[in-house]
Amino acid sequence: MARSAWVFRPIVWFATASMLTTIVHELAHACAAYVLGVRSTLFNYTVDLDLTPGQAAEHQQAVIGIAGPLACLALGLFAWLAYKRWRGSDVELPLLYFSVFGIGTFAGNLMSAAFVGDFSAVAVALHVPMAFRYGIAVVGALSTITVHFLGGRELAQWAPANVGRVVGRLGIIALPALLGTAAVVLVNQPLPAASVAARFAESFFWFFAALGALGAGRPSQYGRGNSGLRWVDVAVTVFAVLIVRLMVQGIPFTPQPAH
Repeated sequence: MARSAWVFRPIVWFATASMLTTIVHELAHACAAYVLGVRSTLFNYTVDLDLTPGQAAEHQQAVIGIAGPLACLALGLFAWLAYKRWRGSDVELPLLYFSVFGIGTFAGNLMSAAFVGDFSAVAVALHVPMAFRYGIAVVGALSTITVHFLGGRELAQWAPANVGRVVGRLGIIALPALLGTAAVVLVNQPLPAASVAARFAESFFWFFAALGALGAGRPSQYGRGNSGLRWVDVAVTVFAVLIVRLMVQGIPFTPQPAH
């Protein structure tokens, strides 16, 4: 058990950072709607808007749509700066995951600009030409790959050198991605089959993190992930799960009518 303890904290924080990033994403939509005077209901993977004809004509849905990805980008950039600042501390691993999930969520929304999602809705509302939308999608795909690749290089330092290069690198990436994604899907039940498939499809990009980890330098003799779970890790995870379960039921956001 002691020799394999280094894998537990990455699995927990993969799932926790994923859930909290999604909470920030959807909450930003709901808050933007509230500020604009739009009634909405916050769910775990969507925000249902109750737009009046006037609000729809003013393209307020487009403004609400970009709030989520921009909030995730801000979260990811802040987490990355904090990660560089507090290297070697207990918050280093969580900050790294928040960096990848935050920036990766923004880039992933860019990638879907030609198809579905927040930026797609904005592009439709603003009548952006399809050729330009495909260009944005390509930039988003390359950015998503790059974010995960660089994240994998950083995560490689958490695998103990004594477990072997390939086993350590793949273990620090593959196990959290598979088990963490499964945990996220379980917590968010009930989910339509299409949403479950989407969650696991998103985890495909961690393949590029594995490639980045395989090309990273050799970690220290004992790695940086020897210590087990802290009580703070568990507390934050429980908090994230409770918020998700509330969102599954739906949380109404009802702004006061203007006088």
